[in-house]
Amino acid sequence: MRIQRRPLILGLYLDELALLAVCLLLDFIEYLIPPLLAPMVGDILDFVGLVFAVLAFSWLGFITLLELIPGFDVLPSFTITWFTWYLMRERRLEAELERELERWR
Repeated sequence: MRIQRRPLILGLYLDELALLAVCLLLDFIEYLIPPLLAPMVGDILDFVGLVFAVLAFSWLGFITLLELIPGFDVLPSFTITWFTWYLMRERRLEAELERELERWR
């Protein structure tokens, strides 16, 4: 369990906020820089993003495999992966806290 102060931005820990920023950046790069949508360059960027997502989010990072399917580049899959990871993490932390509180009762 972490003993950290929550930053003022969105009520997230700094590591959560940094992961969100990277995911948003990866999604926005695909939207804002059309030359990166070229088949070879876009696929390399998608593969780099996939490796990052798997390293950062473990098995949930495989959600970003959608980036490799033609036509699915319009979905912000890195951001969707972050939200899924964040919600599952919060639920797990709440369950751990509940178990700990039950143990002390």
